[in-house]
Amino acid sequence: MVFEKVKAIIEDIGIEDEIIESSRLYDDLALDSTELALVSTALSKAFGIFIESRVLKTYSVAQVMEAVALKA
Repeated sequence: MVFEKVKAIIEDIGIEDEIIESSRLYDDLALDSTELALVSTALSKAFGIFIESRVLKTYSVAQVMEAVALKA
């Protein structure tokens, strides 16, 4: 459930690469600073968590899911 929602958030900004839990947002999926900010905003709206885009740059999809789980 959480993975699908995080994946949908990333896909909604136009990322077409295969997204798996080990995908790193910046290194593997090549999200730029604007895209990272959009993901940060979407995560805030969807899950009520805030992760700064400069921190999000270092995260994998699995780490985003862990942050959501810690908030729950």
